[in-house]
Amino acid sequence: MPVVRRTGGLLALSTVLALVLTLTVTLVGMVPLGTAAYAASPAAAASSAAASSSTLATAPLARRGKGWKPRAGVLFNNPLGNRQARRRIVRQVIKAIDHTPPRGEIRIASWNVRNAGITRALASAHRRDVTVRLIMSRGNLGTKGDPNPGVRRLVHELSVNGNKLRRPARRSHVKSCRSSCRGTTGISHSKFFLFSRSGRARWVVMNGSFNATDLASSNQWNDMYVVRGKPRVYAAFRSTFAEMWRDKPVRNAYTRTRVGPVTAFFYPYAGRRAKRVDPALSELRAVRCRGARNTTSGRTKIRIAMTSWFGERGTQLAWRVRRMQNNGCDVKIVYAVMGNEVLRILRREGRRPVRLQQVVQDFDGDGVYDRYLHMKVLTIKGRYRDSRRASVVVNGSANWSPAVLNSDEAVLRIRRAPVLKAYNRRIEKLYRNPPDTGLIAPVLGRRLGMIDPYAEIEPH
Repeated sequence: MPVVRRTGGLLALSTVLALVLTLTVTLVGMVPLGTAAYAASPAAAASSAAASSSTLATAPLARRGKGWKPRAGVLFNNPLGNRQARRRIVRQVIKAIDHTPPRGEIRIASWNVRNAGITRALASAHRRDVTVRLIMSRGNLGTKGDPNPGVRRLVHELSVNGNKLRRPARRSHVKSCRSSCRGTTGISHSKFFLFSRSGRARWVVMNGSFNATDLASSNQWNDMYVVRGKPRVYAAFRSTFAEMWRDKPVRNAYTRTRVGPVTAFFYPYAGRRAKRVDPALSELRAVRCRGARNTTSGRTKIRIAMTSWFGERGTQLAWRVRRMQNNGCDVKIVYAVMGNEVLRILRREGRRPVRLQQVVQDFDGDGVYDRYLHMKVLTIKGRYRDSRRASVVVNGSANWSPAVLNSDEAVLRIRRAPVLKAYNRRIEKLYRNPPDTGLIAPVLGRRLGMIDPYAEIEPH
């Protein structure tokens, strides 16, 4: 298995890129993070989102145009594409921030935040009287050897621009969690973006594998699913965010909320809803491999895109996937990192190997990936639970590795055929056209490195 090592929460950029960043990013002030209590409830969010005050706006009206709204459904980026393809997700996030009106709310939970466009947009939103709350992992706030000037500047901007004049429930802050925010171990690994209103849309939820970083666009293949106009879905995410903000263990941390074809799940996997069966394994056990009525062969199609798949938990999931193929399921997998035992089970424990494709780029062959698949997706087309025509997508921040069950993670299960079609098309494309590992080696001339978010809390 390739060696995956931590690089301080950030991929080490080439000398040239680092010089450019040094010249363009200025650190303005370093102050303590805000500690005010998180007081507003989801019900209060509903009323505050309806209000607006154009007199406090600082962004041009055209930039926040009333006719715009975030695109609902699936978004993917392509780190090997042109600027538009690379920035497809981050552009949606920044536009949604820019179109949040005065007295609106923005809530972001992202394991890492290192994107100047996002931090600038959040500072601007705060100045026009938007309440901005951001949660990230404490290890990514920045250290002397690995600074994070964008976040530190954002902290400063939020503290000096009228924050103290607001009532506590409407103050903007940045907060970090040492481990999981709602548990006792693990990490804060969720990746969701909430907007009470953005342009013409209300109750916007964006969830997927995308961290608020430059690397999420340029060095990773990511996904995001966007829900609009579903107040119950929004309230479930916002309520979970409020619990994360308190940074105290929650007895019944594992929760789920179903609204039509969308079900939201929140980890850590603990509490009265957490059963002995792993939630990902439970999804796989609900599958029957033959008798599907929405596939030409009658076999259920399973497609998996997974960044990190290893450890005892990964082995259990691998055995289930192997048995599913042995029983007739049509299985394809794209991945970045797999444990040796997971690979052995999928390749050798059966009459034919499971079809696998690693999606990484490693320019100097040192086992530290320069670009890599960052999605965490399972799709099911065929027999699932009581349906023979099911179309199921499970997306979010949860890898198939042990520490996930103790970490803050947000997962969506979406039962919509167009969504499954979009995800399967992307997975098939990555499977059939894996990236060329030598594509840009002559340009960069050295490795960029790879992050493993769990490197400091579990062995490989």
